[in-house]
Amino acid sequence: MPIRPSRAILATALIASCGPSLAQTQLEETIVTAQKKSESLVEAPLTVNVVSGEQIKELALFQADELNKLTAGIEIRSEGDSNSGVAIRGVGTLSGQAAPARVGIYLDDWYGGPNANFVFKQMFDISQVQILRGPQGTLYGQPSTTGAVILNTANPNLNEVEGYVSGSYQDPAGYNIQGAVSIPLIDNQLAIRLSALKDDRETGLVNITRRLDAEVNSEGLRAKLLWAPTEDFSAKVGWTHVTSEDFDTYRALESISPDANYQLKASDRTSIQDAPDVLNNAEDDLYTLHMNWDTGPVDLRLFAAQHEYDTHSDSDDDFTEQPGRNVRVVTEGQKGHQLEFRAIASPTDWWDTQLGYYYSRREVQTDVPVFTNVPASGLVGATTLDIPTGSDTDAFFTHNDFHLSENTTLIVGLRYSIFDSKASNTSQTDLLIGSTMEPGGNVTEPIAIVTRDCSDGSAAPCLLAGGEEEKEWTGTLKLTHAFGDNMNVYATLDRGFRPGAPNFDTQGLIPAEYFTYAGESVNSVEFGVKGDLWDGRAMYTAATYYSLYEDYQVTPAFSMYDPLRQSAVPIANVYVNADEVEQLGIEGEFRMLLTDNWSAFTSLAWNQVEFKKGIIPCNDSSQPPLSPENPLTVCDVSGKPAGEQPQWSFVLQSEYRHPFNAIGGEWYLNGLYSYRGETEIAGDTSGRLTADAYGLLDLYAGLATDSWTAKIWVKNALDDDEVVVKRTADPDSNYNNLSLVPPRTTGVTLSYRF
Repeated sequence: MPIRPSRAILATALIASCGPSLAQTQLEETIVTAQKKSESLVEAPLTVNVVSGEQIKELALFQADELNKLTAGIEIRSEGDSNSGVAIRGVGTLSGQAAPARVGIYLDDWYGGPNANFVFKQMFDISQVQILRGPQGTLYGQPSTTGAVILNTANPNLNEVEGYVSGSYQDPAGYNIQGAVSIPLIDNQLAIRLSALKDDRETGLVNITRRLDAEVNSEGLRAKLLWAPTEDFSAKVGWTHVTSEDFDTYRALESISPDANYQLKASDRTSIQDAPDVLNNAEDDLYTLHMNWDTGPVDLRLFAAQHEYDTHSDSDDDFTEQPGRNVRVVTEGQKGHQLEFRAIASPTDWWDTQLGYYYSRREVQTDVPVFTNVPASGLVGATTLDIPTGSDTDAFFTHNDFHLSENTTLIVGLRYSIFDSKASNTSQTDLLIGSTMEPGGNVTEPIAIVTRDCSDGSAAPCLLAGGEEEKEWTGTLKLTHAFGDNMNVYATLDRGFRPGAPNFDTQGLIPAEYFTYAGESVNSVEFGVKGDLWDGRAMYTAATYYSLYEDYQVTPAFSMYDPLRQSAVPIANVYVNADEVEQLGIEGEFRMLLTDNWSAFTSLAWNQVEFKKGIIPCNDSSQPPLSPENPLTVCDVSGKPAGEQPQWSFVLQSEYRHPFNAIGGEWYLNGLYSYRGETEIAGDTSGRLTADAYGLLDLYAGLATDSWTAKIWVKNALDDDEVVVKRTADPDSNYNNLSLVPPRTTGVTLSYRF
C-alpha cells in the first residue's frame, strides 16, 4: 500500500521547510562503545545507531518498542507476554524460546537475550541505547547472528548532587512516573544513584466478550554505587528490581470469512478471547559488579552478574470467545550467572589488543499446564510439561587493532565458544472425562482421568527432548581507512553463530524430528562509509551488506491435525531448520543542523531476506487436507521471504527550538514520521498473514528551561489503525489475530532536573 500523499507531504515538510544556514554551528560528537572502547561514531567500523537518554525523555518513550520510530531497519516488540524480542535487517527473534536470541540484548553489560521482557521494562534512567547491526561474533557475551541492542543506565555522579523527576499522563488512560537522584557520599570517590519507575497505562484494545481493557502495569527500582578511590581503580555495584502484576495483553482479531461470529477489522481494536494473555506476576532482580584496574601496561576489567526471577502467566491460545485452549506457564527460581574477565593492552605503537574469558550459566524450572477443550463432549485434554532447563557457555576471545598506517587499521577478532545445554521436556497428557472449560479458563472437576500413551507407544510421561553440546568459532575481520578528518570507509567480514535448543511441545503433536533444532551460522560481508560535512554541521553513515545463513532457524506458520479435537490446530513458536537463507540490503542515516535552531534527521533501510533453499512445515491449500493419515504438510520455500519485517522502512524527524525570554528558556516543536513497508511471514503460502505498509506521525511541543520542562504530545497523530504483524492462523479459522500499533495517544509531561 503506497504512502498517502498528504501524510508524506506533511512529514517531509517537517524536514524541508527551511534551507541550510551559513551559521557555523556543529553537531555534538557522539561517543560509542561498540568495540568495548570509547570512540566516535564516525570512527567505529560498523553500523551503530545511537539513542541518547535525553532523546528518550524528550520523546516520552515509555516502551522499548517505541525505539522503532527513531531508526529504520529495526523492530523491537514488547507486548507483555512471550512475544518480545528484536529483529535487525529483517532477521530476529520475536518470541520466547530456549536458544539465545539472534540479536543480543544487553543491560549494563548483562546479557539478557532470553529475558527480553525484563530488559524492555528498563526504560527509566537510561543514559544511552546503542544498536549494533550485523553479526557480533567476538566482543559480546553471546555471539549473535544479526546484531545487538545495548542499554546503559545512568551512573552515579562523584562530584555533585543531580537527578530528575518526571510525570506523564496520557489518554487512553494511564500514567508514567519516574525519577532519579545521585548523591556523592565522599567527594570525587564514592557516590550512589537511586532511581524508580511506576508505569500504569491502558493500550487502547478492548475485549468485547469479557468487557476488559488491555493494560500495562510495572514498577521498578534501581540502585548503583560507584567507588573510585584512585584514578586507576573503580568498582561499581548495581541492583535492579522490576515487578509486573496483572499485565494484560489481548489479541485484536480480523475476520476473514462471512461465517465468523463477529465481523471485525483492525480499526475495531477488538478481541473476543474468553481469557487474556496475562502476566499475573513477575519479579526480576539483577545484580551487577564492574571492576576496572589500570595497572599501566594492562587495563584489567571484571564483570559479574546474577539474575533471578519468578513468573506466572496465562494465555488463551485459541483467540476466540469459546473456551478452547488455555496455557498456564509458571517459571520458578530461575537463576542466571555471568562472569567476564577482559585484559586490554597496547604492546606496541601499532598494536592494541583485548583478551578475555566469558562464562554464563542459566537454570530454569518451568511448569506448563495446557488445557484443550473438546466442545459439547464433556472432555478436556490436560497436557502437563515439566521443563527443567540449564545451559552453560564458556568462551575465549581476542580482539586486535593493527594500525597499518596513520589512517589505516586492520582489526582481527576471534572467539571460541562452547555451548552446553541440558534441557528436557517431559510431557504427560491426560484426558479429563466429564470436565468442561469455563470462560476465563477454569476447568471443572473430572469424573475420571485417562492417561494417553506417548506417540512411540511407551508409557507416559514422555521425555520429548534432551540437551547437547555445540562448539563454534566466530569472529571478525575489518579494514578501515580514514580519508582525512571527515570521512572513514570500512569493509568487514563477520561470522556469527546461534546454538540450537529443544522445542517445547505444548500440544503434544510435534513429530520427533522437530523436538530439537540445530545451531545456525552466518557469514556476512559489509561495506560502509561515514563522515562529516559542512564543517561538522552534518553527519552521514551508509552501508551495504550480504549475509548467508546456514541451518537457518525459522518459526513457520503451519497447523497439525489434532486427534483429540479431530481438526487442524495452529502450532505456535516451533522452530525448525531451513538449509540456507540469503540476506542483503542497504541502509543509511543523515543528520544536519539546518540553522542554529533547526535540526533534521533521516534514516532509510532496505533489506531482502529469502530462502535460498529449504523445506519447512506449512499450510498449503493445494495439498490434501490434514487428517489422521496426513497430519502435517511441508512446502519447498526456495525463493520465498524468510523474515517477518518489511523490506523498506524510513524515518524523518525534525526539531525547532527558539529562545523564550519570558521564562528564561526556550520553546520547541518536534515532528517524527516513521514508515514501514509491507510485511510477509516466513512459510505463509496463503498470503493471509501479509500486513500492509503504513506510516505514523508523532508531534511534540514544549517549554524548557535549564531545570524544568513542560510538553504536550500526540503519538500516532492521524489515529491510524495499522497492523504490525499477523500471527500464525489455523487454516480453518475465520479469524487472524493481529498486533497493532497503539491508537492515537495524547499526553502531557512535566519534568524537573536538579
